[in-house]
Amino acid sequence: MNHLASVIPVQRLNGNAGANRPRRSRRTYACDSCSIKKIKCDRATPQCDWCYHHNIPCTFTRNRDSSRSSLRQPRSENSSSPSPHANRSMRHGRKILPELPVPEYGPQAVAPQGFGADICLAGQTLGNICGFNGLPFFSPSGLEWIRARTGEDGSLDRYCTMRPITWPRLAEKRAGEGDRRLSLPDKSLLLEQMEAFEKSVCGQILPLVNRACFEYTIRAAYEKELSAISPGLSSARVCIFAFMALSSFFAGQPHVDKIVTADEYAREAQDLLPEMLKESVTLDGLQALAMLATSGDMLSVELMLSTATRFVFHLQGNVYPEDIESDPLRVKMHVRNLFWFCFIHDKIFSLRTGLQPIVDIMNCDLTLPQMQSMNGQLESLQPFYPQLNHTMFLTLIRLSLVQSKIYHGLYSFSAQRQSDADLLATIRSLDIALDEWRSSVPAFSGLSIHQENRLAEFLFEMQYHYCMAAIHQTSSRCTAWVRNQDTRAAGSSLALSVAASRSALRKFLETDPQREGQFLLLGLPELSTSAIHLFSNILMSPLEDRSDTDLSLMREVLEHIGKHIWRQTPTTFIAQVSLVEEFMGDLYHLAEMAILKARRENEH
Repeated sequence: MNHLASVIPVQRLNGNAGANRPRRSRRTYACDSCSIKKIKCDRATPQCDWCYHHNIPCTFTRNRDSSRSSLRQPRSENSSSPSPHANRSMRHGRKILPELPVPEYGPQAVAPQGFGADICLAGQTLGNICGFNGLPFFSPSGLEWIRARTGEDGSLDRYCTMRPITWPRLAEKRAGEGDRRLSLPDKSLLLEQMEAFEKSVCGQILPLVNRACFEYTIRAAYEKELSAISPGLSSARVCIFAFMALSSFFAGQPHVDKIVTADEYAREAQDLLPEMLKESVTLDGLQALAMLATSGDMLSVELMLSTATRFVFHLQGNVYPEDIESDPLRVKMHVRNLFWFCFIHDKIFSLRTGLQPIVDIMNCDLTLPQMQSMNGQLESLQPFYPQLNHTMFLTLIRLSLVQSKIYHGLYSFSAQRQSDADLLATIRSLDIALDEWRSSVPAFSGLSIHQENRLAEFLFEMQYHYCMAAIHQTSSRCTAWVRNQDTRAAGSSLALSVAASRSALRKFLETDPQREGQFLLLGLPELSTSAIHLFSNILMSPLEDRSDTDLSLMREVLEHIGKHIWRQTPTTFIAQVSLVEEFMGDLYHLAEMAILKARRENEH
């Protein structure tokens, strides 16, 4: 017995030894589904008859022993059959990786593993959804499944790159400008923008600027009057330019031209960053980094956010301020607000890209701002600067805490290795936490500015549907559970994720780009991921009536996206929108081809 056990591996390695002798082996006659149902499997590819009519993955070839497949491989190379690369398919259970271009130089950014990493619907693994460039890219087996369903070849191959897409950088200085700096904006324009920003939804949701503290920044930048609050000239100038870049986009009305574009202000702020970093850690520097982190390509946003986070920890914003009354200008409270901005942005960014969070919650005091109310009306909010109503900010803080739990519970390194039972328990727990957050979202009908009410409701509704999809999509990892469930049923976890994505896209169609053009900046990654879910659902069930409705919804969203661009839109964001438009156009075309292909096959 021991002798035979030691000989068999040698025979396999030699290849020719015993090759002519028939070998007794266990044959696989049925896929998992047919075997469980005790029915005859016709062993057709890519799906047997039972799996095809029930729209579930067929696992017949996956049950074959991989070592036997390796024995047969040498013979296939000598035969006249096409090469394995020409016939690669997920139906054979092997992922044949395409040739990747050799990087020109230097290490390349890693592909993240967050929401959408190895996304699958009813067991169909598609690969990463939200890549480093902010767009989905798919696994080789996922692409093969798409080709089998659509009959189209290569439509999405160009998105399958491990290298990040470099967005167009801010325009270089015009010829003849040399090292000439952009002049500070007129002080009256700056104050006008400050007032508009405080009333805008960005100022309500993310209080990045404190008017009392900003007065010292203005004195330092314009009059070179330094102080303990604003001790650095370069930091003050960077803060002014970063604020103008942010406010001219968020506070300025869409389609209204400004004297200087947001891109030029942002370019000047970025040019001054090296000088700012030579100074000490300052409040002005923290504000500038936080504002520059609100837009740009993924890498720039991450670098700005990570630097801002270090500034926050240096300024002790991660600790709840105790001696508020002894701080007449509420500087510590403002630093605390900026900590929450970094925390919120970090959790959203991690869930979108899959990159690990920057803010370690183990080293943070997560005490929420205390809200006092009388007769249901907001009276005061601490430690906020009491000038504004920051109910939206508090709601977003609570959402970020839920998003942090979603990432750590479902998409972190350890979470992706939990058992099926633990995974389903985590899904249920997070679903409850998300519903509790939604029930705590106040009605903003009592606020004075209708447009800001709509934007707040849009943001929270979009994030709710996005988080719902992020939670329930992970049930596809439980292959044994998916195999025995009708994933199209109204109460199934996967059906909930598709329904949530459908709701997110419909919510986007309610926006008015002429009045609320900033909507797209807050929800572009959510739109692309939601479109992926509908696309995958159409490919799973192309003959269902709902597929035609979903296809129409994808077309309407695609047409609506391009209307949200105007002159003040940052260049990097325009590049992202254009790429998402192109990608969603490809998804729409492939989904349409899948429906037509299924109908042709059904007629025959």
